[in-house]
Amino acid sequence: MYWWQIILFPFALLFDVITRLRNRLYDRGIRQSTKFDTNVVSIGNLSIGGTGKTPMLNYLIDYFHAKDWKVATLSRGYGRNTRGFRLASTEDNADSIGDEPFMYYTRYKGVVPVAVGEERDLALSELYLHEPDTHVVLLDDAFQHRRLLPSASIMLTTYQHPFMTDFLLPAGRLREARSGARRADIIIVTKCPENISGAEQVKYREQIRSYSDAEVFFMTTVYHQPKPMFENDIPLKRNVVGISGLAHSGSFERHLQKHFGVKLTHHYRDHYRYKNQDVKDIIQELDDDTSLVTTEKDMVKLRHFDALQRFSCFYIPIEMKFIKDEALFLSTMESKLKNYVDDPN
Repeated sequence: MYWWQIILFPFALLFDVITRLRNRLYDRGIRQSTKFDTNVVSIGNLSIGGTGKTPMLNYLIDYFHAKDWKVATLSRGYGRNTRGFRLASTEDNADSIGDEPFMYYTRYKGVVPVAVGEERDLALSELYLHEPDTHVVLLDDAFQHRRLLPSASIMLTTYQHPFMTDFLLPAGRLREARSGARRADIIIVTKCPENISGAEQVKYREQIRSYSDAEVFFMTTVYHQPKPMFENDIPLKRNVVGISGLAHSGSFERHLQKHFGVKLTHHYRDHYRYKNQDVKDIIQELDDDTSLVTTEKDMVKLRHFDALQRFSCFYIPIEMKFIKDEALFLSTMESKLKNYVDDPN
């Protein structure tokens, strides 16, 4: 524990009392949780961001879509300038529904319904009114939303900063006590080295077992080849300026350093809304030998700035893949769901 964590520890104890009391009210049924007679999969974490929820949602969307399930996503819509329930349409952008929901809508070209709403239980009812044939709804970042009881709960924690060694806010990054992990049906350790050893996996499983009986899996991040942000036929240059607005940009920046000649990197806060001045500053760093390279989440916001269209601008799609036991993960998850696997109709 660092000195600043020691100073903040009394505030973390107060936060612990508040969150434990809230959870106990739900655990004892004093506060009610709503359970829908439908398939609802929650993807969340104990910590504040940066665990890989977005690529995990993409993985699940692709999986269910390949099975011919009618899948939809429901997010809070963090950082949007609207309120209440909203079903994404061609009129929306990152400002109106949030950057991550807009990324889902853009990636799946409207085929997958994307909804946002602060109160997930109310928003889910509204979503079913609009999309009554939906077979499964994926809840984005809903682990602490106790008013809604999901069919299956998937909790993510990173290899670099696992919840077992973290502390409560503000001394650490946990939103609630480590014991909250017991609500998870599945725990996935994300952002693992591709060559993580069996012994290290056993160590993580043993540490997690102190807090949860959930099945534990391990995933690594795969960075794909850069894709153009615009259809302007300007090739990728040998030098790049890296732009990211992530909770933790270290992995992205390390990937750039490994594979490109990095002129410089700009790291903005998570869910950052880019302004005209930001784009002007970025353009100052671009030239005939330098490309802008960003994340997919930032791409959906940056590509709306027309000034960038005359430059070489690319984004890097990522995905998560299982180190092993993918089939076991899928069977564990599906065991919690109504059986639409063989015949979704």
